[in-house]
Amino acid sequence: MSNLKLLGALLLTVGGTTQLLYAEQPSVIINSNIVQQKSTCSGVVKDASGESVIGASVLVKGTTIGTITDFDGNFELPNVEKGAVIQVSFVGYLTKEVIWKGTPISVVLEDDTKTLEEVVVVGYGTQKKVNLTGSVAMAESDVLEDRPIANLAQGLQGVIPNLNISFANGNPNAETSINVRGLTSLNGGSALVLVDGVETNDISLINPQDIESISVLKDASSAAVYGARAAFGVVLITTKKGKTGEKITFNYNNNFSWSTPSRLPHSLPADQWLRAMNNESKNTSGTQYWSDELIAAVDAYMKDPTRPTAWENTQGNKFTANGEWAYAGNTDWMDIFYKNAAFMQQHNASLRGGSEKTAYYASLGYKGQDGLLAFGTDTYKRINMSFNFTSKVTDWLEIGFRTKYNRSEVNEPNSNHYTSEDPYYEVYRAFPFIPVYLPDGDFAAVAGSNFNFNIAGMLAQAGRKKNVYDDIWYTGSFNLTPLKGLSIKGDYTGNRLFRDERAHNKTIYQKQPDGSQIAKGEPNGVSLRKYDDTYQALNLWAEYKFELPKSHSFTAMVGYNQESKKTSNFYGYVTDLYLNDAPIIDWANTKQKLEEEATIWAVQGAFFRLNYDYAGKYLVEVNGRYDGSSKYASDSRWGFFPSASLGWRLSEEKFFEPAKKIFDNVKLRASLGSLGNQVTNSNFDFLSLMGFEQLNYLIGGKLANGITPASLAYNNVTWEKVTTANFGIDLGLLNNRLTASFDYFLRYTNDMVVSKAYPATMGSTGGKENLANMRTNGWELTLNWNDNINNVAGSTLNYNIGIGISDSYSTITKYDNPTGYLGDYYEGQRLGDIWGYVTEGFIKDDAEAEAMKVRQKQISGTWIPGDIKYADLDGDGVITYGKNQLNDHGDKKIIGNQTPRYRFNINLGLNWKGFDVRALFEGVMKRDLWLGDNNTVFWGYTGQWWSALNETHINDVWSETNPNAYFPVPTNTTRSRQIQTKYLQDASYIRLKDLTIGYTLPTSWVSKLGISQLKVFASGQNLWEATGLYKYLDPDSTGDTKDDGSLEERMTKYPFCRSYSFGINVTF
Repeated sequence: MSNLKLLGALLLTVGGTTQLLYAEQPSVIINSNIVQQKSTCSGVVKDASGESVIGASVLVKGTTIGTITDFDGNFELPNVEKGAVIQVSFVGYLTKEVIWKGTPISVVLEDDTKTLEEVVVVGYGTQKKVNLTGSVAMAESDVLEDRPIANLAQGLQGVIPNLNISFANGNPNAETSINVRGLTSLNGGSALVLVDGVETNDISLINPQDIESISVLKDASSAAVYGARAAFGVVLITTKKGKTGEKITFNYNNNFSWSTPSRLPHSLPADQWLRAMNNESKNTSGTQYWSDELIAAVDAYMKDPTRPTAWENTQGNKFTANGEWAYAGNTDWMDIFYKNAAFMQQHNASLRGGSEKTAYYASLGYKGQDGLLAFGTDTYKRINMSFNFTSKVTDWLEIGFRTKYNRSEVNEPNSNHYTSEDPYYEVYRAFPFIPVYLPDGDFAAVAGSNFNFNIAGMLAQAGRKKNVYDDIWYTGSFNLTPLKGLSIKGDYTGNRLFRDERAHNKTIYQKQPDGSQIAKGEPNGVSLRKYDDTYQALNLWAEYKFELPKSHSFTAMVGYNQESKKTSNFYGYVTDLYLNDAPIIDWANTKQKLEEEATIWAVQGAFFRLNYDYAGKYLVEVNGRYDGSSKYASDSRWGFFPSASLGWRLSEEKFFEPAKKIFDNVKLRASLGSLGNQVTNSNFDFLSLMGFEQLNYLIGGKLANGITPASLAYNNVTWEKVTTANFGIDLGLLNNRLTASFDYFLRYTNDMVVSKAYPATMGSTGGKENLANMRTNGWELTLNWNDNINNVAGSTLNYNIGIGISDSYSTITKYDNPTGYLGDYYEGQRLGDIWGYVTEGFIKDDAEAEAMKVRQKQISGTWIPGDIKYADLDGDGVITYGKNQLNDHGDKKIIGNQTPRYRFNINLGLNWKGFDVRALFEGVMKRDLWLGDNNTVFWGYTGQWWSALNETHINDVWSETNPNAYFPVPTNTTRSRQIQTKYLQDASYIRLKDLTIGYTLPTSWVSKLGISQLKVFASGQNLWEATGLYKYLDPDSTGDTKDDGSLEERMTKYPFCRSYSFGINVTF
């Protein structure tokens, strides 16, 4: 054994700190604490209470010599010169440096109070995080940095548990839905989003690089001061500001990215597509859609692609009308419709600083983004400018001013003038035998008989649709401090939002073989809609903090808020332009329509908050707001919404001292509060309104204009009442390296506004009243671990792991549906429940198909082999849905629930020697989806003109040779598409939402250039996912449940994308 070499490795893990010591020596195992060499530095590390600090990092500064303390806090460092600086650090303590003089040293580490002093933005103020008694979550600006996000909402998606963000589609300008803690009301709604205390018009207009922090107020206690608009939660966004005494710094950062659709199918080859469509037609009606001559022509082209793809038709209806173009090509429309990648660039510059009494911040941002369209390009631009400053005029008065200008420009083809559907849907159903171009290079098939399916050609020649937003904000503020502990604050904000939406309905032409032209999109014209919104907000509040002997601390805040918004818009539409290419509204022969609207709303509220803190152990908070809204009748527009919360920091109790070695913070929280929910269709639902419009009958040969019947006034409608009880616990362990927070909540939404049937003699279809109730149960858990590994190649590696998981579900507790009709809400219903049949399998042969004509006759009288066979759950020998009522639902049962359950996020990060890596995973653990019986992309076969086929619709459909396929036999019927277990989608998923790798160059490299920090980075968004969904269905495209319980359809909208980017961030 003496001649053998041993590989010695010591992996020491003490209190979560890990160090690997590696050596290769003959018959020697090295222990870092017992190797004896000259000039050995030894010592002990303790905390302020005299307890040993286990696993503390001890390094000789400027060298790679280091170790960690043992179980008694002792350490030894070999080969240390006298006078060397010994650096001692540990998570949760301030780093300390001592000079070694050749004798054993004793180091006392002081607590890093940063965790205890961490401040969270709350309604009309801030609070220390350890003193919070409500449910508040927070994210810092670093979650938005170095990422190729087109808007702020994209950056927040998946970051905070139970902050649920979704997009109508993948368009850079898509509508955003922000929800906190799941469904609050049957009438829907979004969270209240405030930027620096003021409600924003559109979160997509905000520059993410201007954000300092985000707080989410989740329960009624924390949101109560915002009253009736806070029922869906409150998102508080704080923008960056300067600091007094801060030296001037200039920052520039950029980001260049490329986006590609995440999950798109390819179009079928034309020959396969034609035969598949004819097979479906024969199964449906016994006939075929497409002629044998067309198929033969396509087959010939597939064998010889040099053949012409378009020629003059002389064979009548076998192709098109005589004298028009006949087509026989092979086009992958999905491939040619989209670019390989869409480019985006972002540039941001900011200046911040301050003197002894003044602080300022200014920024300028630009985003230029190309869309995915390869024909008729679409572009999206955003410009942001902001400036703010504060100045301490006297010892008791500080004034401030801030202003912002946001401009958004969207320029895209006006496709709606030529097609009835969105172009992103039209490309799915484009016929693959139609070519893009005619032999002379003009576009094919943009007009003509039945074959105007060249959506690419239409987009390339279409008129343009341009939307421009100009959003201007200005705020003046003051802060008076006339007495110790007393602060009186106020601010006034004004906003003007100008919107200009112009659409050019341009006529395009299809050249015919004889040189004539067929027009599409007649008459030509132009529409113009202009909006002018004026918003004002006034806030006045005072806060007084005082302490009494024996550790009693009080804070009292009282305030007043009023807001109003006036909206006016003008719409004009003209046709028969003098010049087809000149979309000028007064260059037209015919004025078709002129409209003008104006409306206004206002809210007023008085609010208060009282806080009591005894010795940092017992915490009490009481909030309330008295709110009034102009949207309700005068006798029902006011409401009072109170809340209260309690907190108990067990970790500050004397009896808890033995556990302090492990637990640094333990806090129990409980809250109960009520909020109003403002539900109206318009600003004046309580009034009976008449309209003036063009009527559907002639007077003197012209359509008449007249006054429409008055609408029904909803005089009895008032606030929905949302009461929330919240119970939580916050933990900090192992010097706050591990932190955890858990909340459980119960939310009761009472007096929900629902439709009310009235007698026909009233002359109205019905009204609305506060008649329904709902309960929501939910919880959320967050875990965070922050630590380091010492002496990894001479440097400390810091890492963090964060996990969040949340859940909620809602149940109807009151609803006027005495029969339990399943097509409406009913008492006891779990929202999202899916009623459907249980699938037994496929019909195997003609005999079984004949039997199904009796067994399944309520669904259809025609069945063929390959159709679906449903289970007879009630044993009566036939498949029915009974009366479709709760007590008689035939063979239907609850087969799933489409509410997203157990949403989660995983945040991983590390930094070492200037390198940093960040990864964000997010997903849903459980969700069932029914996509509908007419979902074109999923089912494929929806008729001659609407089908959207891909390879799954020919390779994985039932046939005698493929009896175990996924899809049924192709037909254009819904008999095999009844809601059922077989085609219920598993919408659970996990997605790598963000992966960012950066490197910050050493200061010694860049300081000579006047640069204080220079970072380069590369990032990706939506890089990978695993899901049980259909292969061409992106998890983000699954849609939300709409107010009527159906599912939003997003599959045939602008696709969701993967993005890849790089950039720099430099500070001078």
